[in-house]
Amino acid sequence: MTDTMSKAELLAQIQQGWDELHDYLDTLSEAQLTTPSDAAGWTVKDHVMHLAVWEDGTNALLRGESRREQMDVDEATWLSQEYDKINDVIYQQHKQKSLMDVRQTFAAVHERLLDKLNEMTDEDIQRPHKFYQPSSSSERPIIAWISGSTFEHYAEHMPWLAAIVS
Repeated sequence: MTDTMSKAELLAQIQQGWDELHDYLDTLSEAQLTTPSDAAGWTVKDHVMHLAVWEDGTNALLRGESRREQMDVDEATWLSQEYDKINDVIYQQHKQKSLMDVRQTFAAVHERLLDKLNEMTDEDIQRPHKFYQPSSSSERPIIAWISGSTFEHYAEHMPWLAAIVS
């Protein structure tokens, strides 16, 4: 279970997931990344931006800032906790971005997250969510959010990306 990983194990899992995702993306042409879409109209590029925005929400979380504001999702949509609606807001805001902008954004977001994680200790990643977000009552370790917005999230999207280009 990811909740009990050490910082070193977490960083290794994140790196492995990042490498697998980017190794796959690097096999795709620009047309494959930007043209075919899934039933919701998302391209591979849109999925990559989605991953970047959620990962950046974790950056805000670890700084004790609002994930919702960092992700630029309106309060009513965020409070609905309906992920399809939240994801549609993210999609609508970013769908016109160029592939280069999306790749650069994701790389910068990821670098900021790794910088923050490298400053943290094993104890820090086991602190409860409410330590980082005082308005929260969640006792679940923050590592769950970190895992969920990095390697677990990348793995979740891999089959969808493959389906788009197949």
